[in-house]
Amino acid sequence: MSISDLIKSKSVSDQARVESLRAERGNLSDLRDAALEEITTRPELYQKFLDLQADNISCSAGNVALTMFQMDGATKIGTISFWHEQGRYVREESMKDGAKVFVPARNSQRRGYLMGDYYDVSQTTGKPMKEPVPLAENTARMESALGALMNYSPVPITEGQELGAPARYDERNLCITIDPSYGEAEVFSALATEIGYARGHDKGRNMDFDRRDYQLDAESIGYMLCRRFGVDCKAPQTGEAARLYEGYEPTDRGEALEALRKAARNMGDGIERSIQPRQQERGRRRQGIR
Repeated sequence: MSISDLIKSKSVSDQARVESLRAERGNLSDLRDAALEEITTRPELYQKFLDLQADNISCSAGNVALTMFQMDGATKIGTISFWHEQGRYVREESMKDGAKVFVPARNSQRRGYLMGDYYDVSQTTGKPMKEPVPLAENTARMESALGALMNYSPVPITEGQELGAPARYDERNLCITIDPSYGEAEVFSALATEIGYARGHDKGRNMDFDRRDYQLDAESIGYMLCRRFGVDCKAPQTGEAARLYEGYEPTDRGEALEALRKAARNMGDGIERSIQPRQQERGRRRQGIR
């Protein structure tokens, strides 16, 4: 074969590879769209999605949806590099059993996303996973967490009684009222949800705000936040999902779920930062005693 033939052969091979990857990306996009439609139509799948999303709050909504529909029983998920950071490694026999997802390119100058794989913790081995310490009543951690959560309220917070709940967003007076007679965990759970309502109302700028229509979003944010910190919280009323998402294109459904994830993650990360300094301070004190 001549050099010219080798060049032509490589060109044909490269083109075939590009077309194959394009087809794979298209198929994965179609699967993601189908998964998002199912999740936002069937209440039981919405709840299952919410559990997996809450336990993997750093993963995009689209990738969580893709994982759900490719991997039964997934709990803690991530890329190979994620598991390496946890001191764990994907088992050789599981390397071909990951869930196909979209991941950012390693080269920061390259735009868009590439196809990658997520693996469940059950497919890995290595250091034991650290279980998060739940927030407990009457502790400095809970006090710090509540203070940090209050800072995420887009409206003033007031004190009141006989609300019928630990906290309640007042859409008329644009404030959240808290009844301090309830326990800290109850207040945390209710406040996380009511902040979701307040965000949806956007300080009164959202003239179409209706509490019933924002219930699923608000409860989803509160639920994910509470699950992250081990605070008891009622599961969202998912029965309205199909009505609320009726007429939405798959892309819009994904963006809506992603917005909920980001809201829960941002508040959760802020709470984590408020708790960590106290833990580090106690560590320094123990070292000083030694």
